[in-house]
Amino acid sequence: MKPEESIEKSNQESKQDSAQESKATRKRLRKLLSRQRSLAAELRAVILSALLIFAVAAMISTAFIMRQGARDSEIRESENLINSVAGSINASMGNYRDISRLIMLNKDVTAYLRCPGVDANITYDARAGVFDVLNVSNHLDSCFIYRNDGYFVSTGRAEYNVDYVLMNDDTWRNTILDKRGGAVVMVNAGGAITRKNGANIITIARAIYDIQTQERTGLLLLNISTNMLDTLINLQGGTKLCVLASDGMYLSGNTDLAAYYEAGSTPGDILHREVRIDGKRQMVSSYTFPDLPLAIVCLSSTGRAVLPTAYLVVLSILLLGALIAIVLSMGLVSGRITRPILAMVRTMEKTQESGHMEKLEMDAPHNEIGTLVNSYNSLIDSLNDLISRLLEKEKSVRRSEMRVLHEQIKPHFLYNSIATISYMAYEAGAVKVYEALETLANFYRNFLSKGDRNIPVKKEVAIVRDYLTLQKLRYGDILADEYDIAPAIQDRMMPKLLLQPLVENCIYHGIRPKGEPGVIRISAYPEEDEIVISVYDSGMGMTEEQIEAVMAGDGALLTEEDGQGSGFGLKGTIERIRYFCGRDDVVKIESEPGEYTRITFRIPNVIVTEDEE
Repeated sequence: MKPEESIEKSNQESKQDSAQESKATRKRLRKLLSRQRSLAAELRAVILSALLIFAVAAMISTAFIMRQGARDSEIRESENLINSVAGSINASMGNYRDISRLIMLNKDVTAYLRCPGVDANITYDARAGVFDVLNVSNHLDSCFIYRNDGYFVSTGRAEYNVDYVLMNDDTWRNTILDKRGGAVVMVNAGGAITRKNGANIITIARAIYDIQTQERTGLLLLNISTNMLDTLINLQGGTKLCVLASDGMYLSGNTDLAAYYEAGSTPGDILHREVRIDGKRQMVSSYTFPDLPLAIVCLSSTGRAVLPTAYLVVLSILLLGALIAIVLSMGLVSGRITRPILAMVRTMEKTQESGHMEKLEMDAPHNEIGTLVNSYNSLIDSLNDLISRLLEKEKSVRRSEMRVLHEQIKPHFLYNSIATISYMAYEAGAVKVYEALETLANFYRNFLSKGDRNIPVKKEVAIVRDYLTLQKLRYGDILADEYDIAPAIQDRMMPKLLLQPLVENCIYHGIRPKGEPGVIRISAYPEEDEIVISVYDSGMGMTEEQIEAVMAGDGALLTEEDGQGSGFGLKGTIERIRYFCGRDDVVKIESEPGEYTRITFRIPNVIVTEDEE
């Protein structure tokens, strides 16, 4: 078949495909047009559904707001109550700290601590001095003053159990001594002092230091009755509060709330939890003092938040406004969108009946619909232009295929011509001419390699061998070549014609200018997942400036020598290697001017057969 007939047949097939596509498009448009009749009804259903969803969302939001309002009210009530009680407890404990300081500074107590032995009068005066201070405040249960020699004076001693073993424990004593006279608040003196009747106490412990010598003279344990907590709680509403030790031990208030305390909560923060008590939802809040071993649990009353009338009015107005907006939207969508789209579809149906891609000719509104029509017309223009260019490209491809068929004859003609000449030389007894022609034929056969871009390492080395064999015919004994190719990489693939330009560069820019015999050595070996190939020559060498220029891409292509220019250059070869490997650090040049040059490069170690390539 002639190329012109093939192109004409392709054009006819393209027209048939276009006609079939147009027919399918018209079918889809008719189906779409039949469905458009119910678009308005579907749109009304969607809008009404949106209105219903809006109403449901409004009711859910109202319920959520009421629930959140009630919870916020409970949280505010709990926090106000806890902050009030905590403030009162902190203020009371501050007063008791001041009282403990007054006891430490009492002259009779100071005299007792300084007394070297046991003196009944001094002991009596010390106890009287403690009573004088205790009588000025309520809820002070007792006071213990211990000297360093083990003697002590106390009030209400018969009412307490004292654990002397614990008091002599270093851990218990260091808790107080580490404060260097500062107050340490403990419950039941940290277990060292407890009331015989089982009631709990709050203890303020201090190490006593002499004012004059600043030496420690004893310990002070001031015990406070939990009645102080009862008084403060009753002032704030005792049934809603409970005071505990930080480890959960009950001290005062509503005993039922002790079960809702969570030990280990962050000191200074108020923790809120919703619980059910007797089937009712309740808000329980707990607070741990940051500087006292105490905690507060509060139960807030749960009430139903009343939605403000203003909120109901606003909500009703919003619902009515939404209804009006939806009705207006339905009319707008029908008049400005649905009808123009139907008109556009009918116009497209008419333009498609002819089987050609034609633009829409209709009066479109000046909005998005008009933009859509203009975009469609622009698309039609682009498609028509694209179809034209595709047809021209198809014609060009067919013409190129014909040229390729003609060009394929040339390599075969070259091989056949060289084979004929070599046979004639052999018949005439010119063996060296015959061998040279055979080498040249092998060189071009490997050089062309059926148009392959990648070839095995062994074939690339064969090209270099043939090339150097031909060069030796010209330059004689000044050239020597050596090869060290690892057997394991013989079938590895590499880009074609990487070595030949480098070897040519060795001859024309290395060995030949030096004017003395030289050697070209090619080595290749595997290393991890790469192949390392190096080309060495004992020629002129290169300076550091020349190496830097070549590696930076400023090296010039090899100049033609007697019409034998390589067509490749050192710069172009390096760029090919970098492009093949996908990075720049794969080529290394080592040289010493006047001695040698070695070019080493790395390529991926990939096994690919010639058939696969």
